[in-house]
Amino acid sequence: MLCNPFTPSEIASHPDDFFGRLQELHVTERSIMQGSVAIQGAVGIGKSSLLAQVRLMMEGFGSRHKSISVIAVGNKDIKTVDEAARLLLESFVHIDETCNKFKISLGKVFEMESSEVCRHFASGRHLAALKLILEKKNMDMILEDNEYLILAIDEADKCPIPLAKLIRDITTHVQHVGVKKVRFIVAGVSPYFQAMVNEDVGINRFFYKVIDLPPMKNEEATDLVESKLMKVIGDAEENGIRLEIDPVVVERIVALSGGHPHILQLLGSHLVEHENDDPDGIMNYRDLFTSLRTICYEDRAHVYSSTIHTLELYNKLDTLKELLRIASSTVPTRIDRERAVQIVGHEVFEWFVAHNILIVVSPSEYGLMDEFLRVRILMDEELEESNNIEMRLIRQGKILSLEDPNGLLDEYGSEERYYRRDRYDDDPYDDD
Repeated sequence: MLCNPFTPSEIASHPDDFFGRLQELHVTERSIMQGSVAIQGAVGIGKSSLLAQVRLMMEGFGSRHKSISVIAVGNKDIKTVDEAARLLLESFVHIDETCNKFKISLGKVFEMESSEVCRHFASGRHLAALKLILEKKNMDMILEDNEYLILAIDEADKCPIPLAKLIRDITTHVQHVGVKKVRFIVAGVSPYFQAMVNEDVGINRFFYKVIDLPPMKNEEATDLVESKLMKVIGDAEENGIRLEIDPVVVERIVALSGGHPHILQLLGSHLVEHENDDPDGIMNYRDLFTSLRTICYEDRAHVYSSTIHTLELYNKLDTLKELLRIASSTVPTRIDRERAVQIVGHEVFEWFVAHNILIVVSPSEYGLMDEFLRVRILMDEELEESNNIEMRLIRQGKILSLEDPNGLLDEYGSEERYYRRDRYDDDPYDDD
């Protein structure tokens, strides 16, 4: 049984599990000195993992700055600013109402007495209680010189309006009482920050930086896949299992994922599991063959169904299909910006970018945030048999153009010839 180091269902909270994103880490480190930071992006793009690494870094692991941090996770049950304040309170404060005392756990435990704090908490006035706890006399006791208190909130998209009210109230309060080292870092699925701004335009000034998290760079994604596959090979050798990895598979995983971290992990995980289920001593395109359908209709089915529903709701699905008709036949998807703007206009493009459908790849090209959205749309449309879609993507890295669904059937590149070597003579999908 091969080990499977791919973790599509986990946050990369340990430094050894985190790959790339050095630019985003450095930008966050610099920005937090000036104000709060918002991280946003698509589902599975790595926001929570980046948030976890930022906290580690700011607490002394690779940063010249010093901080202590707490983490709270938003949820849809948070409807008011007091409920949002309680969410934060519960992450680092324990209230003992019987003794009028409260304990603050921030690396060290600080016990303080305040009947007013306890009274506010007991009556549900959690914002008032939190503001009292963040008074200067308390912060001077807790924070060392040049140390920051970072209040981190993940899943901010679940309750953006209460959080907007909380952040404005707390930030304004601590500035008035002379506490200068309290910062918020919030993360969530975009466009949650726009929802916060819609609630309170002034919230913008408290955030020094809004980071729109893109897919990983090609070299970062390659490093992730290769590093984890080397662990599989190492474990196999220790257990007396002979295993090879076709180098084209790494290229294909990176290209198919478009650098999307969750999909990278899913593809890698399916690769290992298929070899476990049907071992032949080599991980190649065969082990990836069923992955596309599984990801589109099982692993991330809810994501694509929700996205397609939103596109239909805003009458944008047909518009996206128009753009895919002029897209490149290779993956990752590339759409000529000038030609695309002529078709749909600038305003529609802004909507697609804001809703995590498209990303700006360069001044002349757009790309898809999630390559598998295009695969799912193709499979739903049944423009060709599903097996043929999978075969072409896995073996050739090509996808049928929606503009000419049959135009590529006779195109075979060098990678197709690569797969016609002797060891693949028994390939059931070979054309010969």
